[in-house]
Amino acid sequence: MKLARDQATLAKITALIEYAFQKKQPLKTDPVFLARYEHADAYGAYQADELTNLIMANQFTIQYFSKSLKMAGVGYVASYPEYRGQGTIAKLMDELLHDLYENGVAVSQLAPFSEAFYRQFGYENTSQKKNYQIPASAFAHFKSERQGFVKRGTWRQLEKPIKAIYQNLLPGQVGTLIREDWWWERLAAYYPDRFYAVAFDDEKRAVGYLIYRMQGATLVLDELAYQNDFAVRKLLTYVKAHTSSFEEVVYSGPAQVLLENYFGEQQELAITLRPYMMSRIIDIKQVLQALPLQQKVIVEVTEDKQCPWNVGSWLVDQRTCQKVKCAGDVQGSIQSLSELLLGGLTLAEAVFLGKVKVTKQFAGDSFPKGQQSFYDYF
Repeated sequence: MKLARDQATLAKITALIEYAFQKKQPLKTDPVFLARYEHADAYGAYQADELTNLIMANQFTIQYFSKSLKMAGVGYVASYPEYRGQGTIAKLMDELLHDLYENGVAVSQLAPFSEAFYRQFGYENTSQKKNYQIPASAFAHFKSERQGFVKRGTWRQLEKPIKAIYQNLLPGQVGTLIREDWWWERLAAYYPDRFYAVAFDDEKRAVGYLIYRMQGATLVLDELAYQNDFAVRKLLTYVKAHTSSFEEVVYSGPAQVLLENYFGEQQELAITLRPYMMSRIIDIKQVLQALPLQQKVIVEVTEDKQCPWNVGSWLVDQRTCQKVKCAGDVQGSIQSLSELLLGGLTLAEAVFLGKVKVTKQFAGDSFPKGQQSFYDYF
């Protein structure tokens, strides 16, 4: 059931989270936790007077090509150990997904503790992180950018250009959070030891930013955002200026990042690609209406246990979508279609892997792929 928003319930919620996630500090008075709690809906189950199971969902907005969609970020899925495995979380997920649909939410995202667990609720991997381990010595083979300049400062000093750059990069992306002010402020408070730098070109235009931390012998790049090639080179030049103090630089960025191409000896870099977030479509009609398709297509959802309103065939034509009574040109479960429409999986790859079926020939890959710059975690 949806939980009340009062101090007694908050005490039970924080007690469960502290136990399940082994939090060392109390959360009831933690402003970072409360910032998220105050913007969330909590669902839980009781045994007698004890809150035994919990799900929290924050409602955000994400970029989906040229449109924005309401998204629920699911987190703090928790149960006391003696109440696990009883199907209670599954019942709470069913209730949550129904309520989200009623509130006009199109998509849900989460960071899984178990991919198999969340697949039973229609979620699938849709975002990846490309992880770089760059030894300091590799920067000897990086050509420094001499034009423009970098300004280093606090969050308050550089908040305006950082937000503007982030916003400018959103069009064409898929799944990236359209960050509200409260979320920016929470990030700054959650990572109080982070540093900020903004790259400017010779015309004094802000073209990129870097958010980073210093951890022992490692320089950690949390966010590296740039509007052009110059911004990449200028920010990497700024990172290079730190290498006399660090043994390595680590960075986890979007899958499409190509930082290796800026180094003369790429073999010195260790690069891995790993799954990050999972997503599921809650309202297929909203997603299909926002999809910039170049041709008419019928998409058929063959299975969706939690959101049965999605099941059926949907005719998509010039940013319109309506339900029809005929077989789909592209057929798949909501899980497979979530990966196809929200992730980097192409139609050809989905067919090859047996995730979807097609009943007609398409000119090229009819489902466009947008970039994703996903640094947020919930």
